[in-house]
Amino acid sequence: MERARHLLRSSVIVIALLGLGKATGLIRLRLISNSFGTTPAYDAFTSANQLPEVFVTLISGGALAAAFIPVYSKYLSDKRSAESLRLANSILTLVLAVLGGISAVAILFAGPLSALLVPGYDSQTQELTADIMRIILLQTTLYGLGGVLSSILNAHQHFTIPALAPITLDIGYLVGLVFFVPTMGVYGLAWGTVVGGALNILIHIPALRRFGFKAFLVLDTKMQGVREIVRLMGPRVVTLGAIQLMDLFIIRLGSFLLTGRTSAYFYGYQIMQLPETLLGTAIAIVVFPTMAELFNAGNISGLKSTSMAALRVIWTLTIPASVGLILLGRPAISVFLQGGAFTETSTDLVFGVLVFFSIRIVAEASLEILARLFYAQHDTKTPMYVALGWLATNITLAFLLTGPLGVKGLALASTIAFVLQSLALFILNRRRLGDLGDRELMISLGRALLGAGVMAVIILVIDQLIDSPFLTVAIGGVAGLITYLAVTYLAGGREIPTLIRLARSSST
Repeated sequence: MERARHLLRSSVIVIALLGLGKATGLIRLRLISNSFGTTPAYDAFTSANQLPEVFVTLISGGALAAAFIPVYSKYLSDKRSAESLRLANSILTLVLAVLGGISAVAILFAGPLSALLVPGYDSQTQELTADIMRIILLQTTLYGLGGVLSSILNAHQHFTIPALAPITLDIGYLVGLVFFVPTMGVYGLAWGTVVGGALNILIHIPALRRFGFKAFLVLDTKMQGVREIVRLMGPRVVTLGAIQLMDLFIIRLGSFLLTGRTSAYFYGYQIMQLPETLLGTAIAIVVFPTMAELFNAGNISGLKSTSMAALRVIWTLTIPASVGLILLGRPAISVFLQGGAFTETSTDLVFGVLVFFSIRIVAEASLEILARLFYAQHDTKTPMYVALGWLATNITLAFLLTGPLGVKGLALASTIAFVLQSLALFILNRRRLGDLGDRELMISLGRALLGAGVMAVIILVIDQLIDSPFLTVAIGGVAGLITYLAVTYLAGGREIPTLIRLARSSST
């Protein structure tokens, strides 16, 4: 019971901190949309940003975290402090060498890479994409190292700083927008990401010192933990590589569409990531170290109950969020983003993408738990095979749907592929572990769907009665939330009230 309370309280704290990060992210998105809208310059920026993001994600993002945390946690639980310190610094050194080398090569060949990535852009936009890519690649190693530092803190059951770390990117963007963009244009936005990379390193240092962590250069390839992390990373790199390859493929297809479509896709993606991160990633981050500990201790029953309890909470939170974005997305975009370079046409483009992305929220948030359930068992291969199937499905659907639906087809393709991927991982987990509390899961799912359905009716009625987009979002959002909470509570749901009680207790 105490462990469950700790996990829920930590989840509340992480959700709150990630919520703060998403608030700053919305400010950043608002300023960017007003400055650049869905213009060729922002098309170039979003395209240039994808390749550096691939490097960070594959080398030190989710790939490393999934492999590092279970192994490093075992060293900590065995009270091998000197060895755990050497293990962590070996991984830091490895990331520094690999990411630094890859980034240097990519900077040299940014021109050909840009031509390969966005062949549909005209030569001027391709050259702009290459120039921006060279700048963004300067911060790649910084964010890579920051990802390792966050994993170290998460393994120590410290979640505050890792949850705050993404805010450094928003701060960097804001610095770029305020100080650099007025004189440098879109290049200033790219230099802002470099500022954010430096801040990302600095924010981790005080918390690391509390745990006695000292950084030094070492690469002990003979260390068993290093070899195991590299071994576990291999399949995870392939898994995330499939996802990142799909993003690059989307950029390539988007370059052949009309101007602004690439920007619209990634505006919609960033909006969708707001609830997915807060309600899926946050909970998964908190639960994962405990899942790894339970498996290491041989407590399979505890592993199943903990992971499925997290999944039920995620469904309870993300299903109404998905419905809310579909019903309130357009007025919300017009209120928060429209203005300056972001026109009504931009609003139509982004909302068209967001409708399909809204459905993806539940599937992607579920994936956060279902994939980590395999990682906790030191199995990174099964999610890899499923991700390769996801990639094949996504590419096939993208080809089929982009013609008739344009950029909306890209969003629909990814949504269908994520639903199938989550379903496949659930089935495979159940086949390995046996019953996962199917009855409780179905009850939670049915309750959430019932509450979301009644919520949708209330929002639709309010939308018919109110003409103001702002009032529609404000009143419809509040009334819909209250309705959902009431319906799910009367239907026996206690997940959200528990989170609210713990939020209050954690603030006192």
